[in-house]
Amino acid sequence: MRRLVAYEHGEPEQVLTVADLPDDPPPGAGEVQLAVHAVGLNFLDVSLCRGNYPMLPDPPYTPGVEVAGRVVAAGAGATELLGEEVIACPTLPRGALGETVTVAADLVVRRPADVPAIEAAGLPVIYQTGWFALERAWVGAGDTVLIHAGAGGVGIATTQLAVARGATVFCTAGGPEKAAVCRAHGAALAIDYQREDFVAAVQEATGGRGVDVVVDPVGGEVFTRSIECLAFEGRMVPVGTAAAPPPKVDPMELVGANLSLIGVAWGSAYPWHAPAAVAKAYQELFSLYRSGDIRPPVSRVVPLAQTPQVLADLGARRTTGKLVVQVGADDG
Repeated sequence: MRRLVAYEHGEPEQVLTVADLPDDPPPGAGEVQLAVHAVGLNFLDVSLCRGNYPMLPDPPYTPGVEVAGRVVAAGAGATELLGEEVIACPTLPRGALGETVTVAADLVVRRPADVPAIEAAGLPVIYQTGWFALERAWVGAGDTVLIHAGAGGVGIATTQLAVARGATVFCTAGGPEKAAVCRAHGAALAIDYQREDFVAAVQEATGGRGVDVVVDPVGGEVFTRSIECLAFEGRMVPVGTAAAPPPKVDPMELVGANLSLIGVAWGSAYPWHAPAAVAKAYQELFSLYRSGDIRPPVSRVVPLAQTPQVLADLGARRTTGKLVVQVGADDG
């Protein structure tokens, strides 16, 4: 069985290699084994390789936390899933980037036949993250939302979801090409942070009022300065720290304008603490997919052997949209 494995931490292109390993053992009680069709890549896979992911497993490890595949074996209590096409979120250190992967049946959802495997592999992390960010920030029709890294996977997914809720979306992105990607996915304003100050641009666009919500996957100074973009009773929603950890927040910065700080971490929390909410979100996402309101922004599909270089590109911000690894054919 081929599987992508790292035996140490470092840059993805330096530590990841495709290895021929013995087949996985049969799944245990409450587990299923998938023949992998496609795996969605995320910045957390880069962080895992670099050794700075918060829940860091010891080597050896395999990245890949979202997968579309077919259930080919099932343990006790999970046999009703045999033969089903599913979407799943494996737990580390044995991620999805291999020909098979074993996951807890509780982390599996049936994939509708009208959602292709390549696009389905790009649904769980970015769309569930965007969904819960907007849910927890009470985003609705008439709200204005600023989304950082708008040309990335989370940025595009959150933009599509916010527009579907009737919100007006502003995005930041690095360079004119990435700004164009933001506009193509529904952003009313795309701010090229390489050419203009995003705080000034937001204040100008809103007549000095500011935005109702900021969704930030970047961190660092971007997080700090985003507080200046918020309107009265605005909501700041950090969903990651792709650039740098954010500095400590002075509570008085929030008190003066009655601001709210709402942290969202989907994969490390919601599937275990709120599985019913996750299941409901999936059904909403499938419905939005059918209506055309959302479409996973798959920008590159590569074979397993090219994964290390693609993750290097992701870590260096040389990518847009969603990157997907195709491992096996979807014969369903």
